Amino acid sequence: MDSVLLDTSFCIRLLKSNDDLHQNAKDYFKYFLEKKIEIYLSSIVVAEYSVKDDPANLPLEFAKIIPFDFFDGKTAGEFHSILLNNKEQIANLERNVIKDDCKLIAQLFNRNINGYITNDRKSFNQIIAPIQSSKKFAIELIDLAIPLKDFKGELF
Repeated sequence: MDSVLLDTSFCIRLLKSNDDLHQNAKDYFKYFLEKKIEIYLSSIVVAEYSVKDDPANLPLEFAKIIPFDFFDGKTAGEFHSILLNNKEQIANLERNVIKDDCKLIAQLFNRNINGYITNDRKSFNQIIAPIQSSKKFAIELIDLAIPLKDFKGELF
């Protein structure tokens, strides 16, 4: 993995010191920096984060901000269409969550970002997997609930 997109759930936990996953978020962020993994932050994540906190608090000096553009919109629509063809797969998800996740996945796809970190495990199987299967692309999905040492396969 040489690049990673940060999800809103990751950013919230990174900046919220009393959150149960705060330490995991800090460990992953430090790991990304140490390994010189390019860190991306979507303008969509900035908008979502801004609902509860000042986006100036985000780790802007370490991340490349990517705007949501025409091509992302086109790809996101295609991805949403793939999911609509599997309605039973997404039946219990909020429509806005599906649309926003499709937008982020489109940005991953269009920019060849090969890592994605989130605390939204449901999206792995219900949203991302069907799109990956249909479009034949791979991204490394990182579940923020899994500590870095476990992700890396370390014993201690």
